[in-house]
Amino acid sequence: MQKFLLSAVAAGALMAVPSLASAQDDAGWYLRGNLGYGTHTDIDIVGDIVGDVESEGNLAGSAGVGYDFGNNWRLELDAAQLFTNLGAVSQFPNSSAKLETKTGFINALYDFSGFNRWEPYVGAGVGIVRGEATVTAHDFPSGPLGQAGVVNVSTPVCSGVACSFKDGDTGLGWQLLAGLGYAISDNLTWDTHYRYLNSNNLDFDGSVAASLGAVSGGAMSFEDVGAHSVMTGFRYKFGGAKKAMAAAAPMVAPASLPSAPTGYRCWDGCMALSAADCAPQPEPVRTVQCWDGSIVEDAAQCPAQPAPAETFSCWDGSLVYDRAQCPAVPQQTVMAPTYNVCGPSNIAIFNVEGTPKSLTRLGTMPEFGDSHGLTPSQFYAKLQQRYTSNPSDRAYLNYLFKSMGYSGGFRDANEFMFSEETLPVGTSGILGMGEQHHYGYYVLNTSERDREAFRVQSANGSVVHFMKTCGNYMYACQ
Repeated sequence: MQKFLLSAVAAGALMAVPSLASAQDDAGWYLRGNLGYGTHTDIDIVGDIVGDVESEGNLAGSAGVGYDFGNNWRLELDAAQLFTNLGAVSQFPNSSAKLETKTGFINALYDFSGFNRWEPYVGAGVGIVRGEATVTAHDFPSGPLGQAGVVNVSTPVCSGVACSFKDGDTGLGWQLLAGLGYAISDNLTWDTHYRYLNSNNLDFDGSVAASLGAVSGGAMSFEDVGAHSVMTGFRYKFGGAKKAMAAAAPMVAPASLPSAPTGYRCWDGCMALSAADCAPQPEPVRTVQCWDGSIVEDAAQCPAQPAPAETFSCWDGSLVYDRAQCPAVPQQTVMAPTYNVCGPSNIAIFNVEGTPKSLTRLGTMPEFGDSHGLTPSQFYAKLQQRYTSNPSDRAYLNYLFKSMGYSGGFRDANEFMFSEETLPVGTSGILGMGEQHHYGYYVLNTSERDREAFRVQSANGSVVHFMKTCGNYMYACQ
C-alpha cells in the first residue's frame, strides 16, 4: 500500500508539470498552517506489555509549504503533530499509556474548480511517522512482590511485576486527505480539511522487573498506529491570481450586443419615458407581529395570549405541567442489613484471610482526605471531582465499584447511594490506605470520630464504607 501511494504522488507531480506553461498566471508557491482536533485509533500492544488502549482527543496541528501548478494540482511538504493520552492498558488500574506522533509527508492534492470561491480538494501522501510512547504497568498491590506476572485481571498486562517504557521509533506511513478551501482574496484561502493517518508497527525498548531488584531489558510494539484529525487554518499563495477569484469576475458584454434602452425605471420595474408615465404606487401595508409569531395588519387581530402554565419540579429536577407526568422514582437496591462475612474472595480487596492487626488511629495514610463535616452528597461530589481530574483515582474507583456489582464502574454511582454510619468499636475488615491503594486486614480499636464513615450502597450485597477521617475504603466483615 505504501509503495502504491508513493507511486501515485510521483505520477500526480509528473502529470502537473506539462500543463505548467499553460497555467503560468495561476501558479505559485504557498504556505499553510492549520490547528484542530485529533485522536489516535485504537491500538493493540504486544511484547512485554500486552493489551489494548483507546485514545482520548487532543489538539492537533500541521504546517506545510507547497507549489500550486495552476492546473488544479498541488504538491506540498507537510509536517503534523498529535499527542494523546491512551489511558489504562486493557482497563488495568495500575497502568497508563501516552503517545505522541510527529509526521513528515509529501502530499499530492487535486482541487475541484467551478464552485466560485469554494474549492473542494482531495489528496494523498507518504512519508515518515515518528512515535514517542510512554507506557507503564505494575503489579502493586495486586500480587505479592517478587512473584512475576501476578495481576488482579484475567490476563496479565505486564510480563513481570513492573514494566516501564519511554522510547521512540520511526516508521513509514501514508495518509488520505479531504478538504474545502474558500478564497478570501486573490492570495489568501481559508483551508479546512480532514486527514486519516496510518503507520506500520512501532517498536519500543524499556525495562521489566521480574522481582524486586531484578531489572532486565524489555520490548513491546504498537500495532497498526493510526489517527483521525480535523483541522482548519489558512493558506497563503505568493503570486498568481486564484482560479476561484477569476471565476467570480464579471463577464464583459460583447461589443456587438445592442445598448440598453434609455428611459425611466418605475417602482414596479417597468420602463417609461418619465416618472409621470409610471403607474401609481400603492400605499405600503403595515403589519404587526403577534406573540405567537403570526403577522396581522392590526394588533387587535392577534389571538388572545394564554396565561402561563404552572410547572412542577420532579424528584430528578425535570419540570412538568402535571405532577402525574413526573418519571417514576427508580427502585433502589436494598443494602445488606449486616456486615460482610469474613472469608476468602476472588475479589482481592474483599479477600479476608489471616489474623487482623489492631488499629488505634486513622489518618496516617489518607487516600481521599479528611471528610468530616461533609454530607453524603458533598462526599459523592468530592469523589466525582477526583474521578474527573486524577487518572489513578479514576481507575481505582472504577475497579472498586465494578467489584460492588456495577458494570459501568463509578459512572453508575449516584448521590442517593451514600449514607452516614458509625462503625462499632472492634469492627474488623479490609482497610485500604495510601495513594497507591494498599490494603490490609485490621480491627478498628479507634475513637468514635475515627469510626465515622460513609456507607455505599452496592448492587451485589457487599457492604463498603469510606472512612471520614482519611477517605480510605473499609470492607467491614464479621
